[in-house]
Amino acid sequence: MNQRYESRKEYSLMDVLQYNLRKWWLAAVFAAVFAVIVGGYKAKTLMPYIDAEVYDDRMQVETSVLLKDYNSGSTVERGNDIMKIAKSSSVYDEFCKVTGIDLTKQAFTDMFECEQTEASDIITFYVVYPRTSWDYTVNDEEEAYAFVNGLLQALDTVTKKQVGTQCFTVFDEPQSQREVTKLETYTISSSEFRQGVLKAVIAGILLGIMLEVVLYTLWMMIYKKPKDAQEVQECLETQIVDVITKKNENEETYKKAAMFLNGQKAEGCLKINCLPVGRTADTTALRLAMCYANEKKKTLLIDLNATDSDDASLSAYVMGNTTELKLQQMNDYLDTVKRNLKQEQGFDLVGNEKFKELLDRFSKQYEYILVNGRDVSAISEGYQTALLCDSNLVICGRRNVRTEELYMLKNTAEINHIHLDGVLVYDL
Repeated sequence: MNQRYESRKEYSLMDVLQYNLRKWWLAAVFAAVFAVIVGGYKAKTLMPYIDAEVYDDRMQVETSVLLKDYNSGSTVERGNDIMKIAKSSSVYDEFCKVTGIDLTKQAFTDMFECEQTEASDIITFYVVYPRTSWDYTVNDEEEAYAFVNGLLQALDTVTKKQVGTQCFTVFDEPQSQREVTKLETYTISSSEFRQGVLKAVIAGILLGIMLEVVLYTLWMMIYKKPKDAQEVQECLETQIVDVITKKNENEETYKKAAMFLNGQKAEGCLKINCLPVGRTADTTALRLAMCYANEKKKTLLIDLNATDSDDASLSAYVMGNTTELKLQQMNDYLDTVKRNLKQEQGFDLVGNEKFKELLDRFSKQYEYILVNGRDVSAISEGYQTALLCDSNLVICGRRNVRTEELYMLKNTAEINHIHLDGVLVYDL
């Protein structure tokens, strides 16, 4: 027998694609959500610029000075000299001394602008407010006036000292004014708006699908439980008897499972061992037993999962504490017997020779014997029972079992030459 000692599910690229395709509705939800978010954001940001005239509105204090013929240079040369001197360290030092303002050289030179129109004798200085440059901020009109007046005074002092004469006179006194500039480059047409929003929607759809694939694939890799009944079947390598959900958990479903097991019966008694995995308080064996009893077949349910029977229990009989074994009669065709763990005092019930003898004796009295065991992922007792029975039905709670436990069940069964006839999957 080929034994594979696997402990976890390995997913191929095809498996990943198949699982993601099954969740197409989740990808559609992600795509719709991100299409709305990205497209809505794009529409909101572009809406103000549709066929609109957008202007840059700013406040500034400006002043103009008239150059004097302090040397034989041209108007342009004298203008350039004055503008360079205005940005010099000498004017910066004088400015800080005159105004008492503490700011860096970078902030000083960046705070104001100066320009000379063509070959004009007039140079204009202006300060925009409110504005922050480096470590200095001009908050309002008053501070802007103080800056411009300090600049003129410092520039006049430095030029007189360096040139030896007055280089300019104030042509326009500092004044505050509003400058409005049309920014045509920020306007778009209605067609461009629709195209921009459409591109954003498509990008949102692709982003949503990619995010869904990444998140679901990541979840699939770290989620250690089987994703569906097919994965349970792949782990155990046995056929699925049925998949029980909230919609089909009824008598007819259990009749189908009973018929599946009944198909393996030849003559005499059929002993069926139920191996719950991921289901701690299982009633499947009882429901299957009821199906046989309803067909007027003499049936016995040995309930090893009931651990606190107060009657003269199976445990007391097998352990030799009593010579009488009382069966509880549920109807004319169904009897049951339960165990009591306290009476076993830690001894192995199923491994006891007397349990095997009792099972052989009951086989002559009943047509069907069903053994309801405890969760085999925690208790190995179910494997011992399997060696004494004709059929072994795995009862799997898909949402309560890990794939490692399914592989452990399969490996243990193969090592002990236990055949798993099928699996009944609870997907509730």
